[in-house]
Amino acid sequence: MNLENSIERIRSGMELLKPAERNVALYILSHLEDVIRMPIAVLAEKAKTSEATIVRMCRALNFSGFKDLKLSIATAPTLEIQNNHNFELEKDSTILQMIQTIEMHNIDAIQRTLMINGERELEKIIHQINNARKIIFIGIGASAIVAQDFEHKLKRINKNCETIFDSHGQLIAAAHATSEDVVFAISYSGETKEVINALTVAKENQATIITMTQNKRNTIQSFADYALYVVSNEADIRSSATASRIAQLTLIDILYTGIATLNYDKSIVALNRTLEVIKGFSR
Repeated sequence: MNLENSIERIRSGMELLKPAERNVALYILSHLEDVIRMPIAVLAEKAKTSEATIVRMCRALNFSGFKDLKLSIATAPTLEIQNNHNFELEKDSTILQMIQTIEMHNIDAIQRTLMINGERELEKIIHQINNARKIIFIGIGASAIVAQDFEHKLKRINKNCETIFDSHGQLIAAAHATSEDVVFAISYSGETKEVINALTVAKENQATIITMTQNKRNTIQSFADYALYVVSNEADIRSSATASRIAQLTLIDILYTGIATLNYDKSIVALNRTLEVIKGFSR
Protein backbone atom coordinates (compact mmCIF):
# COMPACT_ATOMS: atom_id res chain seq x y z
CA MET A 1 0.00 0.00 0.00
CA ASN A 2 1.38 3.37 -0.97
CA LEU A 3 0.69 5.67 1.99
CA GLU A 4 1.99 8.65 0.03
CA ASN A 5 -0.53 8.72 -2.81
CA SER A 6 -0.85 12.50 -2.75
CA ILE A 7 -3.51 12.66 -5.45
CA GLU A 8 -5.94 10.59 -3.39
CA ARG A 9 -4.92 12.36 -0.21
CA ILE A 10 -5.77 15.75 -1.71
CA ARG A 11 -9.07 14.51 -3.11
CA SER A 12 -10.12 12.72 0.09
CA GLY A 13 -9.09 15.59 2.35
CA MET A 14 -10.92 18.28 0.39
CA GLU A 15 -13.64 18.64 3.03
CA LEU A 16 -11.04 19.34 5.71
CA LEU A 17 -9.83 22.47 3.96
CA LYS A 18 -10.97 26.06 4.34
CA PRO A 19 -12.45 27.66 1.17
CA ALA A 20 -9.23 29.38 0.06
CA GLU A 21 -7.22 26.22 0.67
CA ARG A 22 -9.81 24.14 -1.20
CA ASN A 23 -9.46 26.40 -4.24
CA VAL A 24 -5.73 25.71 -4.30
CA ALA A 25 -6.33 21.96 -3.99
CA LEU A 26 -8.81 22.04 -6.87
CA TYR A 27 -6.31 23.92 -9.03
CA ILE A 28 -3.59 21.38 -8.22
CA LEU A 29 -5.83 18.42 -9.10
CA SER A 30 -6.63 20.06 -12.46
CA HIS A 31 -2.99 20.87 -13.28
CA LEU A 32 -0.98 18.00 -11.80
CA GLU A 33 1.82 17.90 -14.38
CA ASP A 34 2.23 21.68 -14.40
CA VAL A 35 2.26 21.99 -10.61
CA ILE A 36 5.22 19.60 -10.30
CA ARG A 37 7.38 22.17 -12.10
CA MET A 38 5.94 25.28 -10.45
CA PRO A 39 7.63 27.37 -7.75
CA ILE A 40 5.24 28.20 -4.92
CA ALA A 41 5.08 31.84 -6.06
CA VAL A 42 3.86 30.80 -9.50
CA LEU A 43 1.19 28.52 -8.03
CA ALA A 44 0.03 31.35 -5.76
CA GLU A 45 -0.35 33.59 -8.82
CA LYS A 46 -2.10 30.94 -10.92
CA ALA A 47 -4.48 29.94 -8.12
CA LYS A 48 -5.08 33.58 -7.15
CA THR A 49 -4.04 33.06 -3.54
CA SER A 50 -1.11 33.61 -1.18
CA GLU A 51 1.94 31.46 -0.53
CA ALA A 52 0.87 31.23 3.14
CA THR A 53 -2.47 29.71 2.08
CA ILE A 54 -0.65 27.08 0.01
CA VAL A 55 1.58 26.18 2.96
CA ARG A 56 -1.46 25.88 5.27
CA MET A 57 -3.21 23.65 2.73
CA CYS A 58 -0.16 21.38 2.51
CA ARG A 59 0.05 21.00 6.28
CA ALA A 60 -3.70 20.39 6.60
CA LEU A 61 -3.24 17.45 4.22
CA ASN A 62 -0.26 16.08 6.19
CA PHE A 63 2.46 17.30 3.81
CA SER A 64 5.48 18.97 5.42
CA GLY A 65 5.33 21.72 2.79
CA PHE A 66 4.86 22.50 -0.90
CA LYS A 67 8.08 20.71 -1.87
CA ASP A 68 6.87 17.54 -0.13
CA LEU A 69 3.52 17.77 -1.94
CA LYS A 70 5.21 18.16 -5.36
CA LEU A 71 7.53 15.23 -4.70
CA SER A 72 4.59 13.04 -3.68
CA ILE A 73 2.66 13.97 -6.83
CA ALA A 74 5.68 13.20 -8.97
CA THR A 75 6.09 9.73 -7.45
CA ALA A 76 2.37 8.86 -7.15
CA PRO A 77 1.21 5.76 -9.04
CA THR A 78 0.00 6.52 -12.57
CA LEU A 79 -2.91 4.17 -12.08
CA GLU A 80 -5.18 5.46 -9.32
CA ILE A 81 -7.67 3.40 -7.39
CA GLN A 82 -10.88 3.20 -9.34
CA ASN A 83 -13.87 3.80 -7.08
CA ASN A 84 -17.48 3.15 -7.92
CA HIS A 85 -19.25 4.97 -5.10
CA ASN A 86 -22.66 4.43 -6.64
CA PHE A 87 -22.44 0.65 -6.31
CA GLU A 88 -24.96 -0.02 -3.53
CA LEU A 89 -27.07 -2.94 -2.43
CA GLU A 90 -30.59 -3.05 -3.81
CA LYS A 91 -33.75 -4.73 -2.50
CA ASP A 92 -33.29 -7.84 -4.64
CA SER A 93 -29.49 -8.10 -4.38
CA THR A 94 -28.06 -11.60 -4.74
CA ILE A 95 -25.54 -13.11 -2.33
CA LEU A 96 -22.85 -12.60 -4.97
CA GLN A 97 -23.74 -8.90 -5.29
CA MET A 98 -23.62 -8.55 -1.50
CA ILE A 99 -20.18 -10.17 -1.38
CA GLN A 100 -18.84 -7.93 -4.14
CA THR A 101 -20.34 -4.77 -2.65
CA ILE A 102 -19.01 -5.38 0.86
CA GLU A 103 -15.59 -6.34 -0.51
CA MET A 104 -15.41 -3.23 -2.70
CA HIS A 105 -16.44 -0.83 0.06
CA ASN A 106 -14.13 -2.36 2.67
CA ILE A 107 -11.07 -2.34 0.41
CA ASP A 108 -11.86 1.20 -0.77
CA ALA A 109 -12.33 2.50 2.78
CA ILE A 110 -9.07 0.97 4.01
CA GLN A 111 -7.03 2.21 1.06
CA ARG A 112 -8.38 5.75 1.15
CA THR A 113 -8.10 5.94 4.96
CA LEU A 114 -4.43 4.94 4.91
CA MET A 115 -3.71 7.50 2.21
CA ILE A 116 -4.87 10.50 4.24
CA ASN A 117 -3.31 9.56 7.59
CA GLY A 118 0.33 10.57 7.39
CA GLU A 119 3.10 8.26 8.57
CA ARG A 120 4.56 10.99 10.81
CA GLU A 121 1.21 11.63 12.54
CA LEU A 122 0.71 7.90 13.17
CA GLU A 123 4.21 7.65 14.64
CA LYS A 124 3.55 10.59 16.98
CA ILE A 125 0.29 9.02 18.15
CA ILE A 126 2.00 5.68 18.78
CA HIS A 127 4.54 7.38 21.06
CA GLN A 128 1.87 9.40 22.86
CA ILE A 129 -0.15 6.29 23.68
CA ASN A 130 2.96 4.33 24.60
CA ASN A 131 4.11 6.99 27.08
CA ALA A 132 0.72 7.66 28.67
CA ARG A 133 0.08 6.87 32.32
CA LYS A 134 -3.38 5.72 31.28
CA ILE A 135 -5.35 5.55 28.03
CA ILE A 136 -9.08 6.31 28.28
CA PHE A 137 -11.12 5.24 25.26
CA ILE A 138 -14.51 6.88 24.79
CA GLY A 139 -17.22 6.29 22.23
CA ILE A 140 -20.94 5.63 21.96
CA GLY A 141 -22.63 2.72 20.19
CA ALA A 142 -20.60 1.17 17.37
CA SER A 143 -17.68 3.51 18.11
CA ALA A 144 -17.47 2.11 21.64
CA ILE A 145 -17.15 -1.39 20.20
CA VAL A 146 -14.20 -0.23 18.08
CA ALA A 147 -12.67 1.39 21.17
CA GLN A 148 -13.10 -1.83 23.13
CA ASP A 149 -11.17 -3.71 20.45
CA PHE A 150 -8.21 -1.36 20.99
CA GLU A 151 -8.49 -1.75 24.78
CA HIS A 152 -8.52 -5.54 24.43
CA LYS A 153 -5.34 -5.49 22.32
CA LEU A 154 -3.44 -3.09 24.59
CA LYS A 155 -4.33 -5.00 27.75
CA ARG A 156 -2.69 -8.08 26.24
CA ILE A 157 0.62 -6.20 26.31
CA ASN A 158 -0.04 -4.86 29.82
CA LYS A 159 -1.00 -1.26 28.98
CA ASN A 160 -3.12 0.64 31.52
CA CYS A 161 -6.32 1.45 29.63
CA GLU A 162 -10.11 1.26 29.76
CA THR A 163 -13.08 1.81 27.47
CA ILE A 164 -16.04 3.75 28.85
CA PHE A 165 -19.40 3.34 27.14
CA ASP A 166 -21.83 5.48 29.16
CA SER A 167 -21.92 9.26 29.22
CA HIS A 168 -21.69 9.65 33.00
CA GLY A 169 -18.72 7.29 33.18
CA GLN A 170 -16.99 9.26 30.44
CA LEU A 171 -17.48 12.51 32.35
CA ILE A 172 -16.14 10.96 35.56
CA ALA A 173 -13.04 9.62 33.78
CA ALA A 174 -12.47 12.97 32.08
CA ALA A 175 -12.78 14.77 35.42
CA HIS A 176 -9.89 12.69 36.81
CA ALA A 177 -7.72 12.74 33.68
CA THR A 178 -4.38 14.53 33.90
CA SER A 179 -1.67 15.79 31.57
CA GLU A 180 -0.09 12.33 31.84
CA ASP A 181 -3.15 10.63 30.34
CA VAL A 182 -4.44 10.13 26.81
CA VAL A 183 -8.15 10.38 26.01
CA PHE A 184 -8.82 8.58 22.72
CA ALA A 185 -12.22 9.57 21.31
CA ILE A 186 -13.89 7.65 18.47
CA SER A 187 -16.90 9.05 16.61
CA TYR A 188 -17.38 8.65 12.87
CA SER A 189 -19.71 11.66 12.66
CA GLY A 190 -17.50 13.77 14.91
CA GLU A 191 -20.62 15.26 16.48
CA THR A 192 -21.56 12.79 19.23
CA LYS A 193 -22.83 14.99 22.06
CA GLU A 194 -21.75 12.71 24.93
CA VAL A 195 -18.20 12.50 23.58
CA ILE A 196 -18.03 16.27 23.08
CA ASN A 197 -19.05 16.80 26.72
CA ALA A 198 -16.33 14.44 27.99
CA LEU A 199 -13.68 16.00 25.76
CA THR A 200 -14.58 19.46 27.06
CA VAL A 201 -13.75 18.30 30.59
CA ALA A 202 -10.64 16.35 29.53
CA LYS A 203 -9.30 19.38 27.66
CA GLU A 204 -9.69 21.53 30.78
CA ASN A 205 -7.60 18.96 32.66
CA GLN A 206 -4.88 19.12 29.98
CA ALA A 207 -5.14 15.47 28.96
CA THR A 208 -3.70 14.64 25.54
CA ILE A 209 -6.63 14.13 23.18
CA ILE A 210 -6.53 11.85 20.16
CA THR A 211 -9.60 11.68 17.91
CA MET A 212 -10.76 9.34 15.17
CA THR A 213 -13.53 10.82 13.01
CA GLN A 214 -14.62 11.09 9.41
CA ASN A 215 -12.45 13.28 7.17
CA LYS A 216 -14.67 16.36 7.36
CA ARG A 217 -14.47 19.31 9.71
CA ASN A 218 -16.37 18.44 12.86
CA THR A 219 -16.64 19.44 16.52
CA ILE A 220 -14.75 16.49 18.01
CA GLN A 221 -11.79 17.04 15.69
CA SER A 222 -11.46 20.59 17.07
CA PHE A 223 -10.45 19.17 20.48
CA ALA A 224 -7.65 17.03 19.06
CA ASP A 225 -3.97 17.29 19.83
CA TYR A 226 -3.63 14.48 17.28
CA ALA A 227 -6.33 13.63 14.74
CA LEU A 228 -6.96 10.46 12.75
CA TYR A 229 -9.40 10.40 9.85
CA VAL A 230 -11.55 7.66 8.36
CA VAL A 231 -12.73 7.75 4.76
CA SER A 232 -15.93 5.94 3.89
CA ASN A 233 -18.87 6.90 1.72
CA GLU A 234 -21.76 6.22 4.06
CA ALA A 235 -24.90 5.27 2.20
CA ASP A 236 -28.52 4.46 2.98
CA ILE A 237 -27.89 0.72 2.63
CA ARG A 238 -25.32 -0.05 5.27
CA SER A 239 -22.55 -1.62 3.18
CA SER A 240 -20.50 1.52 3.76
CA ALA A 241 -21.35 1.70 7.46
CA THR A 242 -19.49 -1.59 7.86
CA ALA A 243 -16.65 -0.19 5.72
CA SER A 244 -16.06 2.75 8.08
CA ARG A 245 -15.75 0.31 10.99
CA ILE A 246 -13.25 -1.82 9.05
CA ALA A 247 -11.19 1.30 8.30
CA GLN A 248 -11.24 2.28 11.98
CA LEU A 249 -10.09 -1.19 13.01
CA THR A 250 -7.28 -1.05 10.46
CA LEU A 251 -5.94 2.16 11.99
CA ILE A 252 -6.19 0.60 15.44
CA ASP A 253 -4.24 -2.46 14.28
CA ILE A 254 -1.48 -0.16 12.99
CA LEU A 255 -1.32 1.77 16.27
CA TYR A 256 -1.33 -1.41 18.36
CA THR A 257 1.41 -3.02 16.26
CA GLY A 258 3.50 0.13 16.52
CA ILE A 259 3.13 0.26 20.31
CA ALA A 260 3.93 -3.44 20.69
CA THR A 261 6.99 -3.06 18.47
CA LEU A 262 8.33 -0.13 20.53
CA ASN A 263 8.39 -2.52 23.51
CA TYR A 264 9.09 -5.68 21.52
CA ASP A 265 10.69 -7.87 24.19
CA LYS A 266 8.26 -6.84 26.93
CA SER A 267 5.33 -7.27 24.54
CA ILE A 268 6.36 -10.82 23.67
CA VAL A 269 6.63 -11.71 27.36
CA ALA A 270 3.22 -10.13 28.10
CA LEU A 271 1.54 -11.80 25.13
CA ASN A 272 2.92 -15.21 26.09
CA ARG A 273 1.81 -14.74 29.69
CA THR A 274 -1.66 -13.72 28.52
CA LEU A 275 -1.88 -16.70 26.17
CA GLU A 276 -0.80 -19.17 28.86
CA VAL A 277 -3.36 -17.84 31.36
CA ILE A 278 -6.18 -18.07 28.81
CA LYS A 279 -5.10 -21.56 27.76
CA GLY A 280 -4.97 -22.63 31.39
CA PHE A 281 -8.64 -21.85 31.89
CA SER A 282 -9.73 -23.20 28.52
CA ARG A 283 -8.79 -26.82 29.15
